[in-house]
This record gives sequence, structure tokens and C-alpha cells, in this order.
Amino acid sequence: MIMPRWNAEKKQAYRTEVIQRVTAAMPSVMQEYASINWAEELKGYHTEHEYYPDYIHAPIHGSTDSYTNPQSCLAWDAAMDAIIPMSHNVSCQQLRENMAELIPQDAQIETVLELGAGTAGGALALAQRFPQATFRVTDVSPYMLVISQHKFNKAGLSERASFEQVDARNTGYPDNSFDLVTSSLLFHETPKEWTPKILKEMYRITKPGGWVLYADTYRGEYALSASFQEPWLDDFIHFNFEYEFAKAGFTELNYIRYAVGLWYMVGRKLEM
Repeated sequence: MIMPRWNAEKKQAYRTEVIQRVTAAMPSVMQEYASINWAEELKGYHTEHEYYPDYIHAPIHGSTDSYTNPQSCLAWDAAMDAIIPMSHNVSCQQLRENMAELIPQDAQIETVLELGAGTAGGALALAQRFPQATFRVTDVSPYMLVISQHKFNKAGLSERASFEQVDARNTGYPDNSFDLVTSSLLFHETPKEWTPKILKEMYRITKPGGWVLYADTYRGEYALSASFQEPWLDDFIHFNFEYEFAKAGFTELNYIRYAVGLWYMVGRKLEM
């Protein structure tokens, strides 16, 4: 797609500002995680490149292997704290809290799985809302999992969570395992052929009567999001998520547009 010059200039200015904000934030980020002993913390996780799904190695956000090295993963929160308020007029924290509030507080939520958790911001917000729940925080990136565990430790919630290196396409968990399966910002970085498989896997491991909760961005926001390298963005924009969630088996679906270019999906798995 050829964009008008003024739009290209605007996007470049936006990208430049984001990079400046992230660069300015990195010294405090490095100080925050300076205590991590990566060699020790990575024990038990796979770090060899052949372990990861092929699409993980695609150039995303202008960086190859964004999720398979510690430097890129450390920059994740700083990047989101810069991008989300600039793009969507809402803070990351408010976004996560609003997402968690879509699940009724009186819902019987005892077991929660977060897929593609990144640095576990979604799981942490849900942990505050459902203090009785235990969490499995999963990602294919061991570096993200180390950071997630650090954040749970800092919040005093580590006893309620386990951290597992899991491919969302085939988790290996038994059927009907979790009261709530959640994820965010996963599908716009996933090839379209894997999205239905991940949704079916989410349905399989959700308990009857359980919940699914998802959030993502960029639908219909091509001109803005093209500021960053997203190899599967065109497919994502035109993907019918309402249909695919229903096709996977979820019911009582509620698609909610929130702020600019952000959306949530919440649904249920019927009782047997």
C-alpha cells in the first residue's frame, strides 16, 4: 500500500517519538531488572532457536527475534508504556484493569491461564481482581517468563502463579482445565493459519461454564500501525474474530471497542 507523503511523514514522526520515549525509559528499566541472574533464571527453559515456532523469528517492530533475546524483552513494558498512551489515549495500567473488570467479580474464578503472556500485565491485573485464583503464566519466550516472574515476586503474588514455556497452538493441558483463559496482543503477531488453532485450543482447555477474555489492537487502524513492522497486520485487520471465536465454540460473545483502535472480546464455554 502506497501511503500519502504527509501520512508517511506523520508516521515517521510518531515512530521517532516512541523510540525517544523508550530510550529515555531504558535506564530505569535496566535498574529495575538488574538483579536478574539470567543464567540461573533460564534454567529449565528452552533457549535454543529451533525450539521456538518459526513465526517467532520474523522481523517484528523492526527487530528480528524480538522475543528470543533479553534486551528486546526488557524493552517491552517501556515500549507499551510509550505506544499505548500515544496511540489510544489510555494508560497501559488502565487498559489492563478495564480488561479484568469485564469478568464479573462474583464469577467462580479459581484457575486462570494467560497465553502469550509477555510480561504478564494482564495476569497481574486479574490477580488483583480475583485474589482467590491461581495462575499459569505462559509464553514461548523464556525471557518474557523470567520478567513475568520477577514482576509477580515484586507484587508479592509469586505463591499464586507458575510460569511455563508453552506454545499456544498446543498447550498440552488437559481438557476443561481453567475457569478463565485470557490473552492479549497475541493474534496481530500470529500468522492467520494459526489463529483458529489457538482459539480451538483455548476452548478445549476452558472449563464448561468458564470464560475467555481477549484484547488486541490495530483493527482498521492501518495507517497508524504501519509505523511499526508487523508482518501479519494485513491478515489481522481483515480477520473476522467474532466469527472465529464462535466457530471455536465460545458463546455469549461480547465484542467491545475501547478507546482508539483497541478492542476486547469476552465469552463463555457452555455448561455441559
